[in-house]
Amino acid sequence: MDPLASAAETPVLFPPELQTFRPAVQSYVTAKIKQFAAAFCRRVALNVTPAQLDTIVAETLSGLAAQEINTSRALRLVVRHDCQSTGCGETGCLLCQFNPSRLCKRNLKAKYLIDDNLKAKCNAPLRVELVDENGACCIEGLPHGMQLEIHVLNGEKYREICPDNTLLSHAQLKSCVISHHTKALLRRDGGSDDQLRCFLGLERGQASLSELQVTTSSEALLAGKAPTFRLLVWAVDASGEPVPSVTYVVSESFVVATKRVKHAIKSDIPSVADHVSKLVHIGKATVDKLLNLRQAAADEGFEISVPDELNCVDKVGQFQQLVELSEMNTDLKNKVRHLLKLSPEKWDEVAAHAQGAVMPDFRPRVWWCPAVKAGLLFSCKNGAVMMDQPIALVKMGAKGVGGEDDQVIPITQLDPQLFNTIPKLKAQAMQSWYAAQHPGWAIYWKEGQQDPTILAAVQREQVAAGQQPNLAGAAPPGAYMTSATGNIMPRLSGNGQGQGMAPPTSAFQLSANPTPVRLPTPPPVGMQGPKHQSPFASTLQPNPFAVAAAPAANGGAGGQPKASPFAVPNLMDGLANHFPQFPQQGGITGGDVGAGPGNGVAQESSLTAML
Repeated sequence: MDPLASAAETPVLFPPELQTFRPAVQSYVTAKIKQFAAAFCRRVALNVTPAQLDTIVAETLSGLAAQEINTSRALRLVVRHDCQSTGCGETGCLLCQFNPSRLCKRNLKAKYLIDDNLKAKCNAPLRVELVDENGACCIEGLPHGMQLEIHVLNGEKYREICPDNTLLSHAQLKSCVISHHTKALLRRDGGSDDQLRCFLGLERGQASLSELQVTTSSEALLAGKAPTFRLLVWAVDASGEPVPSVTYVVSESFVVATKRVKHAIKSDIPSVADHVSKLVHIGKATVDKLLNLRQAAADEGFEISVPDELNCVDKVGQFQQLVELSEMNTDLKNKVRHLLKLSPEKWDEVAAHAQGAVMPDFRPRVWWCPAVKAGLLFSCKNGAVMMDQPIALVKMGAKGVGGEDDQVIPITQLDPQLFNTIPKLKAQAMQSWYAAQHPGWAIYWKEGQQDPTILAAVQREQVAAGQQPNLAGAAPPGAYMTSATGNIMPRLSGNGQGQGMAPPTSAFQLSANPTPVRLPTPPPVGMQGPKHQSPFASTLQPNPFAVAAAPAANGGAGGQPKASPFAVPNLMDGLANHFPQFPQQGGITGGDVGAGPGNGVAQESSLTAML
């Protein structure tokens, strides 16, 4: 045998101890190989053009990568997405408590409409990843001669066969595949309905699902009420047969509805200002009855006693009040349930949905720069911080946080030197926001607010949210924690232990979440361990909020925590000449992740002095 051929065909496996740094090492090695190839060609006087050399090197590297993947290596597929929700969803977080955008607890949405692209609830694109036994993405891709194929499963049949989400045989899986359709169930944008089989191409170990559209209603294709689909993704060989060495993945169940129900889609977390039809089990007939409860009851031959302000219920907040009133009056509760044709189970579900509604919140948020007495001010719409464009720089006054002598300087009025620091300060603010407990962030609002920059920002966001400008409605009622004396008690940043008193006219609540943000727990996965990998490995990709989470930060499969994508150098030098500085040990910080001086924990003495 040719010695050179033997050497070329012998795989050189990547060292396990370097897996954490694989992308960087791979890029470096590839660059050095290309450099060596060019030098070698000059050395032996090979007559090739740069373009030809690039092609030869790329094809050779691709072949070597295919050799590196051997069928004895434990590979599996997972579904992931990078959650784009803006709220952490943590109980007790004052910054996010009125933000309806919460961390996704699943990858696929529970409901799609025909021709919708497959995206997560937060609108992030979905992808399939090929991972190894440690959960690390295999950027080399599939072994030679294999590709990914995606099928639509009968979700009800799959649940019957596999109630515990354990591994099924390929024959069992095939029995769940919907095969009686005459047009494509999954179609690429602009694709043909005649392509009944759907294949995915892997690029650096990943394949996008979001370019696919679902084309058929699940109710039209399957029998029963609200039947579900699931997605199956598996690796197949050149003949189209599934490959046992790569564990398949089955997605969560979902339904596909016709476009005529587009306006009947319910809100996961409604606002009290939403129309009552956004609640579950509230359809058109129920909405009509809620418009005049007394008349609707009279039409059915009985009387119902409700306050005048609740006789016409057209907002979620009014329904919330009706639920609270009904829970205190059993007779009223039974009459309302009977009138609205809601079973006890459905009543409990709609009541819980209404009670979970959030109030509009337009109070601006501020990120206090570490080490200097200045902050970056952002507007807020319905509890979500508008990160795109900060509205002002706040120079903290001598009275400290929330003092009456703060100076709010609109971004457009900053001098050139300060203005040029804003993009990088904004990046640091985003880094801190997407860290556990939002270190350094606070609500910046005073009762009777008079600053024209803040007032204009609040009114602008209210109009953008479809509401009438109303400064009295900027802060949700009862949003402040009060002491027995009526003074506001801000939640302080740091370890959650400190509390301080602020004047009754201020509400500068600094974030304090004693427990770090954790990733949503994946669904039960059945048999786990080295011999059995669950097919239900729809592992949620870490949200930026989980930067501080430990072993689960790499797709839930162990490994080093990911660095924040917003990490930037400390830029306090640009502000040192404009604002007074905090002592080096303190500052307004609040967690073990993100920009900030010292050990990242607020010093009690510094905070006490500022408050």
